[in-house]
Amino acid sequence: MAARRLLAFQLRPPAHPLAAVAAPHRRKHDAVACRAAAGKGKDRARAKDGKRQQRRALDEHLKRRTRSGAAFDADLYRRHSHSQHVPVMLGEVLAAFRHPLLLRSFIDCTLGAAGHSLAMMEAHPEMKLYIGMDVDPSALEIGRSRIEAFLASRATNGGDDEDALQTLRAYTYAKNFKYIKHVLGSVDENIAVGTSGVDGILIDLGMSSMQVNRSDGGFSVLQDGPLDMRMDPKTGNFESRRYLEFLA
Repeated sequence: MAARRLLAFQLRPPAHPLAAVAAPHRRKHDAVACRAAAGKGKDRARAKDGKRQQRRALDEHLKRRTRSGAAFDADLYRRHSHSQHVPVMLGEVLAAFRHPLLLRSFIDCTLGAAGHSLAMMEAHPEMKLYIGMDVDPSALEIGRSRIEAFLASRATNGGDDEDALQTLRAYTYAKNFKYIKHVLGSVDENIAVGTSGVDGILIDLGMSSMQVNRSDGGFSVLQDGPLDMRMDPKTGNFESRRYLEFLA
């Protein structure tokens, strides 16, 4: 074992004793410093406690909103929920498409805020083709922006792992899912004619909180607004109000 040289040294008393008046001044300074450090520590503790309470409140809110019978995964819901929408059956959707099922192609016919789609992309890194459709242009814009952010983040954080950097072609369409065959044909003719298939299709039927919570679409029972009831206000000009006037 290599030798280690220790240097001997000797402590000597100072040539001049410390002045008696210096000690109280140093103690006062130390006391002020201790109080300042203690104050910062309390501020950090309060900030941490505040964040903990906010997270607990968010988890309780998400748990109330979900209709899932699966065990509540707070972290999963925090990642994929949006301020305007919570994917209430996220656990069941993931279970329906769980491994060992390979999901190389996936279509979300009711994209919304993209909660289901993001969870599927995260759970299935082997996905190479994704199509998201929604007839509500406002919901589609939210979903599209979240998917773009997710893919950009994955490309940035993927590093050199080839599996994490699988090329994913992602498309979004402002279309009703009844036009799914037309959409598939515009992406890949082989899928549309049945030469190749699609591994997974999700249709989450019905309205969402993004329609119910807004008064301008005519779906809300919480607020007054025009009786329109068109998911896409640019589609046609036959509002529900006019239909009722016609019947009257």
